[in-house]
Amino acid sequence: MPAWGKAIASVFFFILSAAVGMLVFSYIISLYNMTDIIVFSGPIVIVAITTPLLLYVMLVSTVEFSLGKKSILFIFLMKYNKLIMRCLLYLGIAGLFISFPVSFAVNIYLLDKGYETCGKISWMSPTTYVKDLSLCDR
Repeated sequence: MPAWGKAIASVFFFILSAAVGMLVFSYIISLYNMTDIIVFSGPIVIVAITTPLLLYVMLVSTVEFSLGKKSILFIFLMKYNKLIMRCLLYLGIAGLFISFPVSFAVNIYLLDKGYETCGKISWMSPTTYVKDLSLCDR
């Protein structure tokens, strides 16, 4: 694959991962603000915690394929690459272990606050919590 093809692919995946990150963080913000409709599950916690790792990897690949290995930005990123990757990897692994108990705690907390759960489309879909069951149709 030519260098321009790699650059386009890396920019595409960077934009895709940023869009997924914004979607997941909108779910987290709705939980924080305690809106009428809250979408939450364990995988949302995993993705929210591992989004910085994903964005960093996509950023580095975009810089490498777009600007080249001799660019100042790429050299700076590679200087601290091991430290950044180690911290982000530990954060991602912690996210895997934290997601399960957090999803149970959020479930109990929201049910205690008077939220009700809507029916799921599939077993993999996140749980939707609503204050009134008539909001499930939205």
